[in-house]
Amino acid sequence: MNSLIAQPKALYDMGVVKRSLIILIAFQLVLWLVFTIAYLLNPGSWGNEIEPLTRSGQVVNLTLEIFGKNIFLLMLIVFGNLFVRFGALTPGLLILLIQGILIGWVAGSNAFEYPFASVLEANIQYLKVGLWETTAYALICGVTLTKSLYIADTFPAKTWSQVRKLKDLRFSTAEKLMALLSVILLATAAYIEAVLLYG
Repeated sequence: MNSLIAQPKALYDMGVVKRSLIILIAFQLVLWLVFTIAYLLNPGSWGNEIEPLTRSGQVVNLTLEIFGKNIFLLMLIVFGNLFVRFGALTPGLLILLIQGILIGWVAGSNAFEYPFASVLEANIQYLKVGLWETTAYALICGVTLTKSLYIADTFPAKTWSQVRKLKDLRFSTAEKLMALLSVILLATAAYIEAVLLYG
């Protein structure tokens, strides 16, 4: 188990942009692999007659609701990365992995609150909204991955090889900009999704 945890340690020596891009690509690979599996296991969930979407309310309220849910997940990734690291694994990375699996499964089995009529329609929606959300999650993971307060070489931790305080954390300009970009991407995706839902 410990050798598996030690494998991706090179990720921690990379710059934030390269690290975030690698995390984004890996996240997308997991998501699309699970999508394909779910799609193949649930062929009857596509191509059905879909009732027209009827939703009432204000775009602003729905935007805030969607943004609130997405920012909560973003903060789980941040706190998971900041809290602890075992070798190269953090709870934030595991949360991101689970999110990739869940998104892929829901998308591949068309288990959305408002199902899509076709895979093409779902993928167009993904390009309009989902891609920006998933990019935000991967970017914030890349920014905070190296900032863990408690670091152990093994899991479970026998001893902490490094312990830092929150006040000791420093973020470079690039890291701050990528964190800001993550929040902007989430807010933009929430607004676009709200507009699409209200037509």
